[in-house]
Amino acid sequence: MQLINLLQVLLIVTSVVNADKWVSYKHSYYAASGCKVGVDKYANFCGKPETAKVYKCICSNKYAIASWVYCSLSLDPNDEKNIADDIANICHTNYPTSNLTSSQVTNYYNTYKDSAINIDNNTSFNTTNAKSAIYSEKMVKYSHLTYLANQHRWGNVSTSHYLGISFATMVGLVAIFSGIINWSLRLSRNLSHKFNGKTFSFIRKNFNLGIIGTHLHVNKFQGINPDRVEAFLIFLMFLYSILCCTIIGHHWTKGDTIFTTYQAGTSRYYGDRACIMASYQFPFLFIFAGRNNFFQWVTRWKYSRFVTFHKWLGRILFMEILIHGCAMASQTYALKKFTRFGTSWYREGITAAVCFAFILLLSAAPIRRYWYEFFFVSHMVLVICFLSVAWRHAYSQDYQNFYWSCAAIWIFDTLIRACRIISNGGLKTAEIELFPGEDVLKVTVSESKFFKGKPGNHSFIHFLTPTRFWQSHPFTVYPSETTPGYVTYVCRVKKGMTKYISDKCQASPDLKITMKICIDGYYGEQSEYQNYDKSVFITGGTGIAGPYFHAKKLAESNNNREIKLYWSVRTYECIKWFVPELSTFRGTQIKPVIYISKPELNNRSSSGDDENEKKSSEDDSLSDEKSNILKTLDFVEIKHGRLNVDEIIASEITNASGSIAFGACAHTEVVDSVRKNVASSLNLSQHKIEYFEEMQCW
Repeated sequence: MQLINLLQVLLIVTSVVNADKWVSYKHSYYAASGCKVGVDKYANFCGKPETAKVYKCICSNKYAIASWVYCSLSLDPNDEKNIADDIANICHTNYPTSNLTSSQVTNYYNTYKDSAINIDNNTSFNTTNAKSAIYSEKMVKYSHLTYLANQHRWGNVSTSHYLGISFATMVGLVAIFSGIINWSLRLSRNLSHKFNGKTFSFIRKNFNLGIIGTHLHVNKFQGINPDRVEAFLIFLMFLYSILCCTIIGHHWTKGDTIFTTYQAGTSRYYGDRACIMASYQFPFLFIFAGRNNFFQWVTRWKYSRFVTFHKWLGRILFMEILIHGCAMASQTYALKKFTRFGTSWYREGITAAVCFAFILLLSAAPIRRYWYEFFFVSHMVLVICFLSVAWRHAYSQDYQNFYWSCAAIWIFDTLIRACRIISNGGLKTAEIELFPGEDVLKVTVSESKFFKGKPGNHSFIHFLTPTRFWQSHPFTVYPSETTPGYVTYVCRVKKGMTKYISDKCQASPDLKITMKICIDGYYGEQSEYQNYDKSVFITGGTGIAGPYFHAKKLAESNNNREIKLYWSVRTYECIKWFVPELSTFRGTQIKPVIYISKPELNNRSSSGDDENEKKSSEDDSLSDEKSNILKTLDFVEIKHGRLNVDEIIASEITNASGSIAFGACAHTEVVDSVRKNVASSLNLSQHKIEYFEEMQCW
């Protein structure tokens, strides 16, 4: 794992320095580049005029070079050595066959400076085929405008790079700061309990545990709100990007010799700033979405938080793409360079923007929820298309390596996922059993020889069917209680793959099948319940899987701890699938409490007069099942009715003799309710009260 993290750090550092030919120019360079244009405008040293982009004459004629230095020193009088170096470098860069050296530049200047002719006063001097060094106040004034024009243009580029590097630096500093705090709290029980009292409770209530609006998990159409920590960091990213792209560092001077109108100049400055900022941010977009995200290990934040950052950073980047595109279109109209529309780089930029727009549009929460396969395929195809055309578009300005970095991060993550699959045994045979009462699939498979699952871990499973083998979905892992050396994954039957497997199980007489699978895992971090005197888990449905593993580990490591496990289900039949796991708590200090909201309901009962006999038979069978469950779980407290979060939290805090940690994994409304109740109860005890959200949604 440390090697993986190190490689990812190297990829990020590479992306930060990937501005292949970016140079932060000095004043001497702006003076030299400005005077090159001025000398070309006011004299012809080789018998014919030379445009600003041609360097053959000025880099080979000794009088032209001396005039060039004379003018440059008028703009930057105290930097003769750097001016000579810059003139030599400019000639080497733009006229490759030039063998001009900085010492030659200095020598030409010293030789001819005293005989330089002021062409403002000597109107008879032949400037069409000059045979002497020249000097002119008008030339210096014009060169100064070019000096300012270059300084504004390339200074804006330099500022843009510095701002992009600053963004990357700030992301790193936030990660390090969070990592120091979270790792310290994990490794030191005493330190974690010192973060208590009114001040810390106020911060945790209103910031760490705070949510936006009334619920974190809003609904199936709106997706998931960021919590207040995430919202704060997203706001900072958005504010920083807005300030960088629209306010900081733009300046245009009347008389600009490069961009002759205000619209042409400012449009280019806005366009350059936005695209350079985006170039530095794009690698983070790919890192945050990766399963092997080393930031997750550093910060100990959950994967769902980085997915939230991924989504919002994508929206920020689209804003910058729009600014860049609109700004460059504005400059095109200002310069009347309509031939740009026919160039490949312009069309590729438009194509990249359209691809990114469709990526955002087809990533909407309803599409991800109801048409996941369509979302997944379209996302992958559009991202590949975007990277390819964005790379081609950026190639003309030497920014292509940023997009190579994005591709490298994506490929690296994919390779590590492949390595995880291999380390988990590659192609494996799993036994899958359906429990219709709760619509639960239990996938039992042999455990990896190299990695052992921990509480809080999940894996992405590839079910190898002919048409869906490419899909992978996350499921919680815990040790199998029926087959030693095996692990179990719990899957709720929904649509798509789980519905397909459920149908195959229902077609089997014993509701069991075997299937080839591949396991990409383990992912996720273990919450620090071991640092607290009492642990309370509030769960619902299949959400019990993760907290069960936590409770089991806690019971094995410390027999003096108080552990409470609350589980909410609809019917007695919904308990059946988890009876072997609950049975392991017999004789331990763990106190399971099961709330059955609809004990009278028969999940599998049929309706219709012609099926009364079948219904009666099923009821008898379920009655026997209920008796067996009650007999097997006679140590478990079973209550009829809905789980009351307010009462449970208030009661557990009142009865706690020390620090207490709550964990929740249930229906989204229940999880949000636990979070809000814990936040409002932090001052009800002199001991530390903590909350760990065990449910991850993205």
